[in-house]
Amino acid sequence: MKKRNRTLPRITAEQARQALHVLIAEGRLAARDVSRALARREILVRELKQRLATLGEEMSGALARAGREAMSPARRRAMRRGATQAITAAQRAARQAQGKYLAAIRQLSKASRAKVREIRKSSGVKAAIAAAKKMAG
Repeated sequence: MKKRNRTLPRITAEQARQALHVLIAEGRLAARDVSRALARREILVRELKQRLATLGEEMSGALARAGREAMSPARRRAMRRGATQAITAAQRAARQAQGKYLAAIRQLSKASRAKVREIRKSSGVKAAIAAAKKMAG
């Protein structure tokens, strides 16, 4: 059978169904040929879907790798460690006190900082912050 490369006219699905019925009724086309063509079409569609799925998986992996490579080393380490846990109220208070302490001693001279450090060792952070504020003026 000679293959012809002719473009099909624009027809609707209903018109195509009717044309097939007419061709089968006239004996120009066997019903088994239509069934085989539909089966080939289904196989082709299934293969294309499988290829697209494989391509999608490969692309998602490549995108993930590219994203990881574009990340800074610190960000990669953080992601490897996982999510950080919430801190307790005591930890939050200790961090805030440390921040206030550092802010208070920042403007002091080295000698004054040494005195405040001794106060912190003996009396605690609150007393050291108060002493640093007094020394600052």
